[in-house]
Amino acid sequence: MVKPFELQKELEARALDAVRDLLRCLPATEVTPLAELRRTGRESQPDGLIRMHYGGAVRLLVIEVKAHGAPRFVRSAVYELESYVTRISQSPAHAAERVVPMLVCPYLSPESRAICRDHDVAYLDLEGNARLVFDGVYIERSVPTKPKSETRTLRSVFTPKASAILRALLREPDRPWLVTDLAASANASLGHVSNVCKALLEREWVDRRHDGVVLIQPDALIRTWRENYRRPRGDRFDAYTHLHGRQFDDLIRSGLNARPGLPRAVYALASAAQWIAPFSRDATRSFYTDAAGARVLRETLELRPGGSGPNVVLHTIADESIFDDAIEPLPDLFCTSPIVTYLDLWCGNDREREAADHLARETLPWIA
Repeated sequence: MVKPFELQKELEARALDAVRDLLRCLPATEVTPLAELRRTGRESQPDGLIRMHYGGAVRLLVIEVKAHGAPRFVRSAVYELESYVTRISQSPAHAAERVVPMLVCPYLSPESRAICRDHDVAYLDLEGNARLVFDGVYIERSVPTKPKSETRTLRSVFTPKASAILRALLREPDRPWLVTDLAASANASLGHVSNVCKALLEREWVDRRHDGVVLIQPDALIRTWRENYRRPRGDRFDAYTHLHGRQFDDLIRSGLNARPGLPRAVYALASAAQWIAPFSRDATRSFYTDAAGARVLRETLELRPGGSGPNVVLHTIADESIFDDAIEPLPDLFCTSPIVTYLDLWCGNDREREAADHLARETLPWIA
């Protein structure tokens, strides 16, 4: 088994090679790797020092290499680099050199890159994202790819089981949550809630305070979620009913229900948005149901297969947490929550995305 120390040294070697490759973009640049700084006491050392001769001036690139590029770790690394810069700048041996701090990671998310920019720290990741800016030099590169590990991590944050926890946080974005309270609200285990909160802490979407976990970046959370969102899995049944107008509305209320222990069926997608934040009318009524709820709606609405002209669509879904936080805008009329409705619409067509934006303005004002 490869030891963590050996893995870190291998990463540092790859990182320094990647930095040297990046510096080759600068014409007539002389690059000289340096040994470690002279230690004073137990002071930590940067992972690399490179002296650059460019444009008649000398610059010292101070490099920190981290295995994890989540915002929480990046912010800590930035503070380390700032302390290195202060110490090096005060050293007579480097008084004539301009110090340029640089962070290198396997992958840096857009949020992590923004932290580096805010602190004037150059960055490079092994996927190819890079930024190096000083005196007439401006290198910035962004690539669309992500490592598989990052994709897996995001998927674990946005699984159906985890999404119930996220929706609880988003329903009350200013509330401090104890783990036990959050687990009860999301009908999740304490261990699962702790794992999700840990992932959110690493991305700095939540903060841990004396009175519990608080969501501090709801907008960043839901923007990332919508890019990774998939509508609930299940069976779809396109149907036709001869019922319409008030007759339909009166009958449907007897068939809708979100309470546990009974057949469950709620308005979904654009049909839910029409009741929550009306934007445009859709002749097709969409519902999320469980198996029993689908049978109730088939009987109540006298549904038959819709063929080429369906006006009712039933989605029989497995994720029952969708029903747990359904809302009731009118008595006995149940809809998916504004958060679920927003995500469902945002990943749809252009018209649905317009409806999602309208719903956000009306009910989710913290989405910028």
